[in-house]
Amino acid sequence: MNIVGQASITIERSSDVVWAWVVDPANMHLWVKDVDEPGSWIDGGGAVAGSRYRIDYKYGRKVNEIVFEVKISEPLEKFVVDTVKGPYPIFVHYGFTDVDGGSATELTIDMNARSDSKFTAVLFVLTGWFATWFMRRRLRSELSDIKSQIETV
Repeated sequence: MNIVGQASITIERSSDVVWAWVVDPANMHLWVKDVDEPGSWIDGGGAVAGSRYRIDYKYGRKVNEIVFEVKISEPLEKFVVDTVKGPYPIFVHYGFTDVDGGSATELTIDMNARSDSKFTAVLFVLTGWFATWFMRRRLRSELSDIKSQIETV
């Protein structure tokens, strides 16, 4: 069982500005809940397929290192990452679509959280409807934070 959520928002900036800001893990603490410090590329990587970045994610009283690998990077169109290290296996697809002749960008996030144990698989089954609702709500909030951050620059 997976928990899947999707949300989108229009940001009043061009896709090159939105792309550069969103794919930079150093900005994640500004919009991802429970990430309090900037993320960083590993081994000098960047927003290209095969590169990896790390974040510290707080859950409960514990801070967990999570490493993502860039699976697809099509600048100004899509950016896809997947967890390769850490307790929270998550596949994330970011989509960027020009709006209003390129003066704005529709940013879409599709997230697929996978269970990492029999225990979480059971939890997903028992709480799936609520977890899906909660994920969509959280994604909408995070997109709103991204919009605020980018549009005030």
